[in-house]
Amino acid sequence: MMNYPDKRKLFTISEVTRACGVSRATLIRIEESGFMKPFRIDPDSGYRYYDTQNIAAIGQYQRLQAIGLSRAEIADLYHGRTDSRDFIRSQREKLGRLQQFLDEYEVSHDHEKDFSVNYVTLPEITCCCLRLEPKTIGDISTQAFLKHEKCISEGYQLLGSEPLSVLYADRESIFNPLSPKSNLTMCVPVIPRRGPDPNLQVLPATEALSVTGFGGYDAIIRLWEHTFAELETRKLEPSGPYRLISLVAYYTSEQISEADICSRCIVPIKRKEE
Repeated sequence: MMNYPDKRKLFTISEVTRACGVSRATLIRIEESGFMKPFRIDPDSGYRYYDTQNIAAIGQYQRLQAIGLSRAEIADLYHGRTDSRDFIRSQREKLGRLQQFLDEYEVSHDHEKDFSVNYVTLPEITCCCLRLEPKTIGDISTQAFLKHEKCISEGYQLLGSEPLSVLYADRESIFNPLSPKSNLTMCVPVIPRRGPDPNLQVLPATEALSVTGFGGYDAIIRLWEHTFAELETRKLEPSGPYRLISLVAYYTSEQISEADICSRCIVPIKRKEE
């Protein structure tokens, strides 16, 4: 436990805002969030006075704000009102989304880099899952559009924070999607409805290998080939359906050439037994 001197220097609000590089309004908002209160408020004048411990707390607030936490989240975390497991889980999910976005952005804007490989943590999501039965390669994107449209028409509330994907039951479905035995499913993340719904499927939270690249159908096949090579090299085993995410879906990319469409192959994983 830290020991503080009995006598401490107090600072005015102007001195604190200058020292911390924040505005008076920002400092007041920090106080209103419940994060901290001044060391002393003069009962007659209403003037606020702060000590060094207050200023150190403001620095901690700025640090937590810089990583994207809201005022309420910062106050709850600082005062121990946050469930540590829930907080760590939710922040890792955010970190995973940021990492995925940076991979996608880097690959789509740096064509000297063919692909990007990373481990990601996938959150649990509920999807409206509708079977695709393509007769041609072009049917995959056409049917995906129609299935997405169907989910909207039937009143599902979409989960915009998660991307659309196509689920493949096995490798055969990836490399021979037109085969009668192939099993492809359009997966539209949604807010779960109450009651049973045969269209809804829960994809559990899991660790996964993510391989991101760009280009049309031929490039996607090469991306999958590289994904399976990475699985073997890293001694990983798939633990769930394969997912293909076209970050800019074919049917929304009228102003984007096929060569610039960014896609991500995702495989839920487990380590192989040594």
